[in-house]
Amino acid sequence: MSNLVSGQRYQTTSDITASWVGSSEDDLVLSWGSPQNSHVMNNGSKMIGYQYSWLTNGSHSQEWGYVPDYALCEQRFLVEDGIITRWYSSGDCPKRPKGAKLIPASTPVPKPTL
Repeated sequence: MSNLVSGQRYQTTSDITASWVGSSEDDLVLSWGSPQNSHVMNNGSKMIGYQYSWLTNGSHSQEWGYVPDYALCEQRFLVEDGIITRWYSSGDCPKRPKGAKLIPASTPVPKPTL
């Protein structure tokens, strides 16, 4: 969703996830909480991941006679020497996450680096 009159668009999950590159792992954990999973690699770098799901077809889906449908968002970060260097977010993450800010419409949506 964008605001064509002002030449702005809302941040996507990819914008927000990519913005953590160059930040410390500690800053991310202080902001997002403990990751749901992590793995230390042989070279000492670390992969950390966050996951959350939400109901996509309404909170009353069972009352209306159909099976609830959930989406799963997964975000991963590569941490090298305590600094986030690469990122990934799944296609099921919200296009306009809660708290998204307006940024210039000319800003390209970043592509995952993992």
